[in-house]
Formats: sequence, C-alpha cells, structure tokens
Amino acid sequence: MKSKSRASKYISLSVLNDLGSRSARRRFIWFFLFLAAVTAILYWSTSLLSADNSWADFIRSVSANLFSAASTVLLVYGAYIYFIHEDIERPEIETLRPGDISDEIKSLPEDTAFYFLWGRSATYFRAETLHRLNDHARTSRKTIDVTILLPDPQIEKLSEAYEGMVSVLGETDGKDKLFKNAIATSAACALAAASNRNLRIHVCLSNFLPSFRIDMSDRGAILTEDDKSLYGLKFSRQSQFFEMFRSMIICEVELSREVNLNAYDWRKHRTGVEGIPIEALLSFGFPEDKVRLYRDEIFSIIQPKDHRYK
Repeated sequence: MKSKSRASKYISLSVLNDLGSRSARRRFIWFFLFLAAVTAILYWSTSLLSADNSWADFIRSVSANLFSAASTVLLVYGAYIYFIHEDIERPEIETLRPGDISDEIKSLPEDTAFYFLWGRSATYFRAETLHRLNDHARTSRKTIDVTILLPDPQIEKLSEAYEGMVSVLGETDGKDKLFKNAIATSAACALAAASNRNLRIHVCLSNFLPSFRIDMSDRGAILTEDDKSLYGLKFSRQSQFFEMFRSMIICEVELSREVNLNAYDWRKHRTGVEGIPIEALLSFGFPEDKVRLYRDEIFSIIQPKDHRYK
C-alpha cells in the first residue's frame, strides 16, 4: 500500500527537527522530566538495599548520572527557549505539525476584530473556537465580527459528497451529517450572539464544498484538512496569501445565502440548550420534516463534547 504524502515533504524538511514546535517541545520536555523522575526514584530506592550490595552502587551511579544529564538538558533547553527562541521572527508561511494545529487555532480568536471560518461541519468551531471568541469579546469589550461559511446541506450533491469524504476517515455516524451540523452551528451561533452583544455572527451557506478548512483572524490564517494526521499551513497577517484567502472568502460569502439567526428570540435560552423548542430550529428555514426527524441528534451536537483535534 502506497504511503501517504505529508506536507512537510514538499514545504519544509527542517520542520521535523524544529523544537520550536509546540507538540515536539511538549514531547521533548515530558520525556526528560520522566527520565529525571525515574532516575530519582531509582536512586532513592537503592537506599533500601544493603550498603555492601554491588548492584546498589551500580544503580546509584547510573541513575545519578542520568538524572544529572536530564536536568542539564532541561536547564539548557529552558534557557534557549527563554533567551533565544521566542525572539525569532516567525515566517510568513509555516508548516504546522498535527499536534500543533489545535494550539494554533485556539490562539486565533485572541485580540482580533474579525473571524472567518470556511469549513464543512464546524464541529471544532462549536466545541472550542466559538467559546473563545465569546470569552475574548466579553473580557475585551470589543466587537468581533464572525462569519461562518458552510456548504448548503439542501444541495443533495454536496451532502452526498461530504458523506463520502468523511466515510474515508471512518466517520459513518448516519446520513445527512452536513444537514445536522449546519443547523447545530446556526443554533450555537444564535445562542452565543444572544448572550453577548459584542459578537456579531453571520452563518452563510455556500454552493461549494471545500476540500480544506480555513480559519482566519487578525492573527493569521490556518489551512487544514479533515484528517488530523496531516500537516497544516499557517499564513501570517503580512503574507500575500492571507489577503488572497480573505478576498476568496468574502466573494464566496457574497454569493451565498445567509441563515437568519434573528427569526427567533434566542435570548431566553442564553444559559444553554435546555428547553429549546423545535420552533427555534425551524426558524432557520430548513425543511421542517428533516428538522423534526433529526431534532434529538441536532440538540446533542449543538455543544459537542468531542472533535478531531481534542
């Protein structure tokens, strides 16, 4: 079976050795912390053995040297991170390790006036990003314009194509997944906007099914795919590709139809999804028969507990 190509093969060979990566940094630090802890326990345990035990002397000597080496590595690397690494200017385009994607997306809502998401199910957006946007808008008391662009689930070809895409990833959790997630995202956004006047949210339905996901704010743009084992790309605010993606999303939004989030008074349900009637979901204008058919599933995923990058 042919192995899967990785973005790093074509974009950056040195990224595999870059300890500036958050996921690589975590693995590196935890490994040496674990080594230091194990060797410290071994050194202490030898005190329980008899003084003339040759194995005790050997274990004590080896564990002391390993503990010293691990401590030295952690100290030197900590100094490197503190004095040198954080001052290095980040490039206009970065490859993101799979383990770094979640951390990078989490930082996008910070100190921004806008947020664009062009995706498909928006599960991660509902689970993580929307809450962070809500918190930042509330604490900074600054208005954030949020635009979510999703495929129109009422276009049958798009819905079928999406189900084919996620089935490759082993996600076979029923039909009309695009439909359920579009309504769940609309409801989550309506609830957030109703509870925070500093959030202005627009949900638009496109005639196009993207093969990627774009998250964008004043802090940059991140391009990812559904497969969480694949690398991503991050474009800085100064990159020419940032403006290219921004123009592309704006044009697609103008060609899309917007979901009316104000047709129902969501303010009475600002504390959560409990007690939301079916009429609230019907206010978005989706086919009533499908909404009633999937109402329980939709309510269960408005605030998802799991996502690809968890």
